[in-house]
Amino acid sequence: MHTACSPTACSSLARFAFAASLLIAPGCGGGGPASGAPQKGVSPVAGDWNGDGTDTLGVYDPASGFFFLRNTNTSGQADLTFSFGAGSLAFLPIAGDWDGDGDDSLGVYDPTNGYFFLKNTNTPGDADLVFRFGGAGAGGIPVVGDWDGDGDDSVGIYDPSSGFFFLKNSNAAGNADLVFTPSTGGAGDEIGGDWDGDGDDTLGLYDPTNGNVFLRNSNSSGSPDVTFALSPSRTGFLPIEGDWDGDGDDTLGLYDPLTGGVFLKNTNANGAADVTFLFDPIP
Repeated sequence: MHTACSPTACSSLARFAFAASLLIAPGCGGGGPASGAPQKGVSPVAGDWNGDGTDTLGVYDPASGFFFLRNTNTSGQADLTFSFGAGSLAFLPIAGDWDGDGDDSLGVYDPTNGYFFLKNTNTPGDADLVFRFGGAGAGGIPVVGDWDGDGDDSVGIYDPSSGFFFLKNSNAAGNADLVFTPSTGGAGDEIGGDWDGDGDDTLGLYDPTNGNVFLRNSNSSGSPDVTFALSPSRTGFLPIEGDWDGDGDDTLGLYDPLTGGVFLKNTNANGAADVTFLFDPIP
């Protein structure tokens, strides 16, 4: 559902809902350095890389353009390592089932120009989809989910300055299909998942200052449907979301990029992590 177009919402919509044509850009992937050794400063990603029904961890090194993916939520080396693009410290990693084939693959978003680069396989090579959605340099943060329950994932943008979400039901340039702001009581890190197991993904926010999580079960304005505190909450920890136990709904976790510590919850409720392990592919 779209919200009423208040002055704040309209100014954000003008920045993020662009009519730009879909491009297939050659040479936007498959580069990267000859060595797969990543540098510190990685970002976590999560997805069902092998189509087994459970989501597992990965990390992205923006300096080199390399992804490192695990097929189990246990300590160990990456099961898949590949480069996608030449790498840029500005790039933000995303993951989703772009083609509805039952497994997730990677992508990156370039906030400097508003372009998405999506891969349908977790292998080196050029992007399968390239399009613009979002304002160049406007500070938008990418979100991913199956917003309409059609079996494939599409992108969106979160504007932290206004609190508005702008969601697309197709991975193509054009205006947002959904525009709204949830009432969470403050700003935070955006998160998206199927919190109630109904087959479509909705949004939420994680407050890194205190570990509080605010989840909505519909993509519309309103108060949180679920609120709880995620632990351990420490400075620098990053939120991750996925179906860790294969039960059909998504839950939260935290990743420590300094140590590779992973803390996963199987329920969206207060309490200690259900699964804890290390995944740090940095030498």
